Amino acid sequence: MRKALILIVSLVLLTSFASASSLTLSMDNATGGSGATVEIPINLEDATDVGSLDIRISYDSAVLQAIGVDTGELGKNAYIESNTASDGEVVIALADASGINGNGPVAVVTFEVVGDTGSSSSLKLEDISVHDIERVEVITTIVDGNFSVSDETKGVGSGYHKDVDLQGFPL
Repeated sequence: MRKALILIVSLVLLTSFASASSLTLSMDNATGGSGATVEIPINLEDATDVGSLDIRISYDSAVLQAIGVDTGELGKNAYIESNTASDGEVVIALADASGINGNGPVAVVTFEVVGDTGSSSSLKLEDISVHDIERVEVITTIVDGNFSVSDETKGVGSGYHKDVDLQGFPL
């Protein structure tokens, strides 16, 4: 009995030390005019050997409509799957066997702005699961974002921008 108790305590301590790494997962605040297409990054801060991320983003579908998800600079070598089919929700799974390290955008969500000027939507990060390359859960601080519909004319809103010309075409 005593050996079993020592083994259990040892495993708990080992697990505590193994999951001691931490990072911050956040979405930027952004604005854009009605009819615009905006790209809003999902950022990692202090990432060390992140092997996988599972993310669900909820938003107001009367303000935004998700139309796609791409990898960001930090996730450029990762395998990514996403689902934007449900109104008001984006689901993302991202994996990188070599590990993601550093600070910056790991993924970028593209939205069409469908709301009227003055409306807004929270960009809520939910059901987050982050693991390192050893499959140990990483302690994660979550920072939600917000989107506001501005009186800008149709076009690219503020947020994350790839290199595009004035008409929005890639350079």
